[in-house]
Amino acid sequence: MERSLKPTTKTIAIRGLKLRCPKCNQAPLFGAYLKPVESCSSCGHNWSKVRADDGPAWATMLVVLHLLAPLFHFLIFKVDLPEWGPILVLGSLGLTLSLILLPRMKGLFIGLIWATGAPTS
Repeated sequence: MERSLKPTTKTIAIRGLKLRCPKCNQAPLFGAYLKPVESCSSCGHNWSKVRADDGPAWATMLVVLHLLAPLFHFLIFKVDLPEWGPILVLGSLGLTLSLILLPRMKGLFIGLIWATGAPTS
């Protein structure tokens, strides 16, 4: 009797963070910045029905804002900068981190939704 081995949840999460197919790790999970592929070009798994919705945006904000909070405190209370200085530094760093993390969080959520067997649309 042949058994299909499903990867561990940790492995699936790491694959999602790396923007790879959570099932086979052979092909990209996204065809565009945040657009998942219809199906994996390697294993053929259908990813079109797995919807991450607002979870990735929430997780991205949670991580980015926790990373920026100590820097905010430092720039406001410890460094003598003009008023626009902290805004420029925190705004550009926050935007950059958000753009880098958002697709990775979406890959993570798609992988975890699939790994847990949560209902898909």
